[in-house]
Amino acid sequence: MSLGSSIRGFWRCMHHVIAVDGTHLKGRFGGTMFVATAQDGNEQVYPIVFGYDDLENNLSWEWFLECLRGALGHMDDLVFIYDRYTNIEAEISKVFLYATHIICCRHFGENIKKRFHRKDVTDIMDQQLRHNGFSS
Repeated sequence: MSLGSSIRGFWRCMHHVIAVDGTHLKGRFGGTMFVATAQDGNEQVYPIVFGYDDLENNLSWEWFLECLRGALGHMDDLVFIYDRYTNIEAEISKVFLYATHIICCRHFGENIKKRFHRKDVTDIMDQQLRHNGFSS
C-alpha cells in the first residue's frame, strides 16, 4: 500500500534515501509487515510504502521491493539503508540495479559488539559520526 501524496512528496521534497525493514507481527494473524520510509527535513519518519506477507524471506523481500519500484517509478539515484538481514542486499541488487545500498550504522555497531565484544569501538564510531554531522 502506498499513498499518492506520499509518493509525490518523496519525489519532490525528500533526499532519495530509503530505509527498508520488516517487522514480525504477533497475535492472531502473524506474518511480517514490510515498510519503506524516508526522513524529512525535521528528521521525522516519512512513510512511503507498506506491505504484508506471511513470511520474511527472499521471495517476500523481492515482492515488496518490486511493489516499491512500481510505486516510485524509475529512479537512478536511490540509496537504501537496511538492517542486518543479509538477504535484503541481494534483493535490492536484483530489483534496483543502479541503487546504492548500505547497512544502518546502529546495526553495524551492534554487529561489532556481538562479534568482538568491544563496546569502545562503537563508542568511537558514534563520536566520529557526531563529529561529522551524522547521528547513528
